[in-house]
Amino acid sequence: MKSTFEKNLNEAVFREALNNEEWNAEIENAYNRTKGKYKVPGFRPGKAPRRFIEMHYGAGVFFDAAVDMCINRVYGEELKKHPELEVFGQPEVSFEKAEEGEAFAFTFKVTLYPEVKLGEYKGIKLPKIEYNVSDEDVDARINADLSQAARSVPVDRAAQNGDITVIDYVGTVDGVEFDGGKAEKYELKLGSGAFIPGFEDGLIGAVKGEERDVKVKFPEEYHAENLKGKDAVFRVKVNEVMAEEVPELTDEFVKERGRYETVVEYKAGIREMLEANAASRQRNDRIDAVMKAVTDNAQCDVPEKIVAAEVERMFAEFEHQMSHYGISPEDYLKYNNSSVAQFKAERKEPAERNVKMRQIMKAIIDAEKIEVSEEEVKQKLRDPNVRAELEHAAKHNGGSAQEYAYNDLITDKFFDFLLGNNEFTAEVKNDAEDKPAAKKPAAKKTAAKKPANEKKAEEEKAE
Repeated sequence: MKSTFEKNLNEAVFREALNNEEWNAEIENAYNRTKGKYKVPGFRPGKAPRRFIEMHYGAGVFFDAAVDMCINRVYGEELKKHPELEVFGQPEVSFEKAEEGEAFAFTFKVTLYPEVKLGEYKGIKLPKIEYNVSDEDVDARINADLSQAARSVPVDRAAQNGDITVIDYVGTVDGVEFDGGKAEKYELKLGSGAFIPGFEDGLIGAVKGEERDVKVKFPEEYHAENLKGKDAVFRVKVNEVMAEEVPELTDEFVKERGRYETVVEYKAGIREMLEANAASRQRNDRIDAVMKAVTDNAQCDVPEKIVAAEVERMFAEFEHQMSHYGISPEDYLKYNNSSVAQFKAERKEPAERNVKMRQIMKAIIDAEKIEVSEEEVKQKLRDPNVRAELEHAAKHNGGSAQEYAYNDLITDKFFDFLLGNNEFTAEVKNDAEDKPAAKKPAAKKTAAKKPANEKKAEEEKAE
């Protein structure tokens, strides 16, 4: 068989040509592999000679099977000859006009992952990122816990901002009721921003048993087309006015929470949790900063085909997330004045950056010979909670728990390397604000993600 190979920047093209003897061998192979599916009078299944099957079903009966088998075999053989190629996806196959001495010819074109030209990735000086926990942070978290444990008690006075009102209401536009504008015994905390602007303010000063009209204007960007920018009137009856009664911080309160015995232990636990959150946020924000610098310093041109596939991966992930809430991505996007097309268009740039970062990670891992041993993977999977999480990720996204464990370990080692070989030396950011930690760059195989509301997850862990 005659073969030629040509490699461009992000593409490789193979041309294969078989002579008559070679192509006949492919037809014979197809006959031997598929003859059992053909029925020929006078012969048991699989026993009819090739010429009889061709006479009964046509001379080209084995052509398609021969083509498929030949292409698959040759494709695998060619890739083994060129282990340096990092191929993305499936090849594009086209048939060529056979030249003199050729019986069958074809080409297959493959897209290659982009090559990386690394820039500076060690010794970079970056702004210092440091998050410290103050006494005020601890007090704020404790006050939040106390507020969360507050109970509502009826009060015999006019409603104030922060009170909870139990209301019946009916909304109208031009005197006509509209869908979704009616409810009974609805508990609304004034000042919460749960209703459209003006509604909650319109209940300030109301007392139990009062009925009043609250006039509002729907926002221009409101999700319901028939209500955008419309003036509306809500007829509201106030059934109850309640104030929040916040408990005192005592040993009894702490014991009821179930984890600590005393206020002193509770405060220490809160500080420990906030410091762990701050340390996690600090590490992740530093990773974001150094990865941005390393990525900006490198050269890597990502083919459009790979970017498009990454966008589709991101959409599939979004679709999976929405399935947990029982809503389709189309409905969710429509509710937020968007669409699938807009979603994908907005993800194109981050998708390209994701691929670029993954390629840069691989290049640095190879250059620095960062490795993970089989024993390290086994050790990680010995934790039953970790194993369950990774098996869940593998079930939904493909792959195996071992692959996910390896990916997590190699990624963490890579980030440790970057953080240990670059400096965060400029001005200090002193801010222990409890916000979700930054995401790591998406890898080809990624473990199940932490909850989107990391703050809530950490709080539950601390309670």
